[in-house]
Amino acid sequence: MTAEMQQLANDPNFVVEFAVGDPVPDLVPQSKSDGIKMSGVYFDETKRYVMKKCHLSKDDVRILDVATGQVVLVSHHPGKNPYESLDPLGLGNTEAQHAVHGGEWESSCDVSSRHRSMPSFKIRPKSVSRHGRQYIKKMRGEGDNSIIMNIGKKSKLSTQSVRPHFEVGRGKDGDEEYTISGDMMERTFAIRNVKGEVVAQVAKTTKAMIQTAVLGSGSESTIDIAPGVDCSTMLAIAYGLGQVGCHFVKDAANSYVLDPIKDSLVGSAVEASGLEGVAGAYTDASNGAIKESKKLDKFKKFYKNTFK
Repeated sequence: MTAEMQQLANDPNFVVEFAVGDPVPDLVPQSKSDGIKMSGVYFDETKRYVMKKCHLSKDDVRILDVATGQVVLVSHHPGKNPYESLDPLGLGNTEAQHAVHGGEWESSCDVSSRHRSMPSFKIRPKSVSRHGRQYIKKMRGEGDNSIIMNIGKKSKLSTQSVRPHFEVGRGKDGDEEYTISGDMMERTFAIRNVKGEVVAQVAKTTKAMIQTAVLGSGSESTIDIAPGVDCSTMLAIAYGLGQVGCHFVKDAANSYVLDPIKDSLVGSAVEASGLEGVAGAYTDASNGAIKESKKLDKFKKFYKNTFK
């Protein structure tokens, strides 16, 4: 029996943490000289951010400062179709309009800073990796010297745990600085330093959990960071965690092999079932929804430029 299984049998509190994560994490204050320093954004009390997916937008994920309500970081990748949710079957023509070199490239993630509160950076996959390792790099740098840290998944054999675990190392292949452990529902991810102290935690909000249960998806998460910890480092890790497993080989396979096959299958199914009229009406409806959302977007820009 592993140590984790023994703790499950003997510690009722660990049972809750194992299943859904620690609802009230004990974040340990740190010295500013400890850990990986990215840009040195420190606070003397626990700092909270909110991470949310961007809908009907070419951006991917935004992180907001809860105290100010301002967006501090935004991620994006080439070829994203902002209107995909309005046309899940891909019967409209918007996917081709936004495609870059044949499709969507999720493995190329750029994170832009807002209000100059933190540095911009980029996340790129390691060329060959069994654990989906990602490199977090300076936006303008090139080569190994631009790599700030790396993040990858740890094998269940090495962790002796059924829960997901990740590791964060300094530079391209430096020593492990942080360990990230999730719960069985992947609701929370606790970030621990080499001493085993929790320095940050990413957790899905109650609102997101309800949306997941009712609608099948919920993207809102909170990021709590301990005093004395570089917030820019923890937010970069949160982005890197979402990129683990993404790779340009997968993107290429999706763009040039799987997506054309799916389009062919959808077309064949429509023809075989005699539903060309229904498909045409669906296409018109999705294109109409996209057209109206574009009008709303233009109005938002007009409102911002005129009244604010």
